[in-house]
Amino acid sequence: MWKYFKVVCKVIFPLIGAYFGWMIRYSRHPEKYDYKKRFEKVQKIIRKILKAFNVNFHVDELKEFYKTREDKPYLLISNHLSDLDPLVYIALAEKPITFVAKIETKSFPLIGRCIRILEGVFIVREDLKQTLKEMANVEKRLKSDNRYDFMIFPEGTRNKGNIYEPLTYHHGSFRPGFKANAPIQCFVSIGQEGVLTYKNNKKKFDVYIEKSLSFNSEDYKNKKTSEIAILAENDAKNRLEKYNQQIVVNDKNKKVN
Repeated sequence: MWKYFKVVCKVIFPLIGAYFGWMIRYSRHPEKYDYKKRFEKVQKIIRKILKAFNVNFHVDELKEFYKTREDKPYLLISNHLSDLDPLVYIALAEKPITFVAKIETKSFPLIGRCIRILEGVFIVREDLKQTLKEMANVEKRLKSDNRYDFMIFPEGTRNKGNIYEPLTYHHGSFRPGFKANAPIQCFVSIGQEGVLTYKNNKKKFDVYIEKSLSFNSEDYKNKKTSEIAILAENDAKNRLEKYNQQIVVNDKNKKVN
């Protein structure tokens, strides 16, 4: 509780100013406003919020990706541990990014509104026809709109169990990239799952993002989306397990000392 009180004290006034000053307006009619301006303003307020939570990023591989990437829209893939995940990637992105999110997210006061401002796509998971239509929209935008990268969390929901064991990566999440012949870059993140947790009163949160598997159109032209999904899921599992093992080693060393 004390954690939230301190965060509110730090960001309440800039957040209220942003929310009523431009966030509501931008989210209702994003097409009326310059996309770079929208992204920069969203990124600025999110960075303030994460700073208030004392989030410390370890993201050298993510920085390396932005230095070496191709100048075209990417489909970005990541595991999903927290409602905070989209905000983390927005804060760190060096090119505007938007998301495919479940329809429930649309009503979230902050995260949902940010995704709407960035022209994200919302899917109704129980409605296959609507989902296919929106994923086709993502494919179209990957082909023709160089403003944004698209990020999808292929597990489809937050992993609320063993965070070192990814949920099944749904292969349909990779389909827009396949059909658009877009490069696909996978990431693995960990550490953000405790930031919003009510009972977690850590003073600092270390968030790690690793660059996982990369695929271009030549890599997947003779493969099925299900094959790529399995490769990405297994690589995420291996990386998370290594992180878990390192924590165990560190804990043992602390006890010895």
